[in-house]
Amino acid sequence: MKKIVLLLLLGWLAHAGMAQLSAYPLAGVKTNRFALFYGSLTNEWSGKIENEKHSTVVFDWSQSKSTFGWGKYQNSHRYKILGDIISVLYTGGILEKTEPGTPYLTNLVGWHNFAFSALYNDYFQLSLGLHAGDYLYGIEGLHTDKDSDQNTSGTRYYYGAAGPAWMADAAIGNTGFWLHYEGSYAFTFGKEPLEVAPDVKPNILNQTFEVRWRKVFVNAEIVYGLNDWGNRIKRQQYGIGIHI
Repeated sequence: MKKIVLLLLLGWLAHAGMAQLSAYPLAGVKTNRFALFYGSLTNEWSGKIENEKHSTVVFDWSQSKSTFGWGKYQNSHRYKILGDIISVLYTGGILEKTEPGTPYLTNLVGWHNFAFSALYNDYFQLSLGLHAGDYLYGIEGLHTDKDSDQNTSGTRYYYGAAGPAWMADAAIGNTGFWLHYEGSYAFTFGKEPLEVAPDVKPNILNQTFEVRWRKVFVNAEIVYGLNDWGNRIKRQQYGIGIHI
């Protein structure tokens, strides 16, 4: 939350002497985005018997469109499964047995944000809207059968999700750099976790922070479950990419 407030304050306080948002070279253009990230997945629940962490280089593909002005529409679409499969191959092979406790937080159909600007001037814009997507979330259990009544260490679950989303954009002086932030609060729905597994169905805070320059961007993405116990997975990735 402190990061969100700081970003919003930067947008307001840096008003004077700034390049206008409309000067952003990709304003109103739908782009494909390709990036290379260093990413990590961590099971943050200390009560878990297994507490594995998975780190790797991640290839990332997404799409976005940023449009500026009152009531303007923008969106983003982040697809994780392709890059995650590539990263599994890179780190040891997809057929290799996964260690119990290894965390998972990815998607199959994507994380999608849709928003319309609710607050706008030439230098700063706040947009509000909706998030929709899916989450493959959990840890590798002790047993290969996810419905085993002996699986007391959790398993992976597949959830649909929807909830509010918000985006903020600001120009950084006359430097030619732009800040972009988006977040969402995802309410998950789907099959309840097994009674024999110490898990709960999470709601998920999904955030991405970005600095853009021409067609290049650097990005930090942090996604994690808000549950207090059971599977509590955090996904972080940091890297550089290009709009095409």
